[in-house]
Amino acid sequence: MRIFVLDILNFYLLNSISLDEVLKEEKKYYHALHTFWKESNYLTPRWWLLVILSVLPPIIWWKFVDKKNITETTLFGLFFGVAAIILDSIGSNAMFWIYPVRLTPYLNPQFYPYDVGIVIIPFMLVYQHCRNEFKKFILYAGCLSTFLAFLAEPFMEYLQIYKEFAWKNIYSFFIYWILSNICWLVSKGFKKLEQKQ
Repeated sequence: MRIFVLDILNFYLLNSISLDEVLKEEKKYYHALHTFWKESNYLTPRWWLLVILSVLPPIIWWKFVDKKNITETTLFGLFFGVAAIILDSIGSNAMFWIYPVRLTPYLNPQFYPYDVGIVIIPFMLVYQHCRNEFKKFILYAGCLSTFLAFLAEPFMEYLQIYKEFAWKNIYSFFIYWILSNICWLVSKGFKKLEQKQ
């Protein structure tokens, strides 16, 4: 048994990749990505759409957010946003989907404008509208999840801004819907905790 373990350890040590090799490959990847972005993304109509999605929704949110409950709504948005961005990073890095058009080659997840402008801010407005009625929130969040999964994502794919590989829109629907409900419950839990103090 001891010899077997030593053989495995030696095999691993002899065949492992060094950090320098990883950094060298990563440098080549980022150079290629930057070149692709500059030649195929920057200042194209699809790139300008991403700029608009990055700027316009936060302005709309600021205009319509209930300033009396801005902390609670923002808390929900932060919970939802962090989770959505982490899941987007995992999915895109696992190559379940990619973003052929990027706002910048230095931003990760690659589709920050979609995550914020099309997903997070609309869910914040739904939360604001239904923050005291969970059953109503479940319904509205389901409608928004349906729109995002079956209309917004296919439209982004049609525009060739987003491309699915090993993913189906129904998965997105359930993730949007379940995540929004979890974030509603977490936000309410924080509010109750705050009121007890």
